Amino acid sequence: MNNAAEKNFEVGVLPFRPYIYNIRSAGEIKNLTAPPYDVISKELQDDLYGRSEYNIVRLEFGKEFDGDDGSENKYTRAALLFKEWIAKGILKREDEDSIYIYVQKFTVDNVSYERIGFLSLFRLPETKGNRSIYGHEATLSKPKEDRFKLIEAANVNFSPIFSVFEDKNSAVLNILKKPVEDGAAEKLFDFTDDNGIKNILYRLGSEGVITHIQSMMAYKPVYIADGHHRFETCINYRDYVKKEGLDKKGINADFCLMYFAPSNQDGLVILPTHRGIKGKDIHIENLLESIKDNFDCKETNFDDLLKENKKSGKNIVSFGFAHKSGRAFILSFREGGRKEEKKEDDGSLERLDVSVMQEYILKKALGITQEEIDAQKYLVYEKDPQKALEKVKRGSLEAVFFMNPTKIEDVIKIASLNLRMPQKSTYFYPKILTGLVVNPLKD
Repeated sequence: MNNAAEKNFEVGVLPFRPYIYNIRSAGEIKNLTAPPYDVISKELQDDLYGRSEYNIVRLEFGKEFDGDDGSENKYTRAALLFKEWIAKGILKREDEDSIYIYVQKFTVDNVSYERIGFLSLFRLPETKGNRSIYGHEATLSKPKEDRFKLIEAANVNFSPIFSVFEDKNSAVLNILKKPVEDGAAEKLFDFTDDNGIKNILYRLGSEGVITHIQSMMAYKPVYIADGHHRFETCINYRDYVKKEGLDKKGINADFCLMYFAPSNQDGLVILPTHRGIKGKDIHIENLLESIKDNFDCKETNFDDLLKENKKSGKNIVSFGFAHKSGRAFILSFREGGRKEEKKEDDGSLERLDVSVMQEYILKKALGITQEEIDAQKYLVYEKDPQKALEKVKRGSLEAVFFMNPTKIEDVIKIASLNLRMPQKSTYFYPKILTGLVVNPLKD
């Protein structure tokens, strides 16, 4: 790490020397990267394994085999493969400390977007008195246990945490754009993935520009967009390393690999995650009766449902409801229908679409408990609205409630209040790919 870059400001962002793929030895970068582990299905895992013997999924989210035990398992295999790939020249260590500008170009609803951010190290805060980074989603113990075993075995950050930050007057955004436009940043990778997303990675080694970015980011809070489990695992592992004295044996767990995106850019897109219901009968008239004190209900049809819900959701909390019987409704929340008292956070959290859905529809109307929500009993989360609608038509889902996206301003406000949104509240699109850069915690 470049200590010379540490000036008279608190450095939360540091350049680093990651391992990157040597495509001359490993093959096309498109066949080597993967989405974050938590969105990889068994089918996608098989597909990624088949693309290349060097796909990052073998390290980040390896397969489990019969006979695995405490000494040989997917975690130990990842650690061993990582060392083998370095020895074979599949992964090579960068020569100088740099940060990496990451551009993604993509389309949503026939509108083209570009999102720009940068990859670097982030100084992990002390647990008490943290004012540097905030999350907005609750975490579960099982994924954190899984991620801890991986980082303990390999001492590597294979996948970056996705964060956003407020960037007044687009100051940092403009700093990032300039070296891309004038050629000062060296292009490393440029490819289009399976989802039609163009991914471009640049190396920025200029100490002067890096120091400028560090000074702009100093004391600036950042907000986790994706990767809450990975971030908490990094904190837990940092504390474990210090407790066990492993820092004296060459492990530096004080920093984690992070992607930073300015929040005030059109390319920072949040998509909704729709709530499908399965295994629980819904009687339409009973549902409408149970929510009548809080919702206005307008019947529509499947063809117009998505368009009407999007239009309605611009001004108020609104859900599209499609039932396997073929009936469809727009459910519009009435603010005055609330009987609960205001909370200390001035109602920011309870006014969110996802919160209204959870409290008034899932819990109150359908009788689904918090424990059942956490276990995803009766719930099927759907990203693609058309696919969800088709499942309702086929009867493989009892019903689906179509959501509108959470606004980035709400994410930042709620996170800064140290509050937590319901599960699957945000879906920042597109995902940050795993495998573009890999951060070792031990030289």
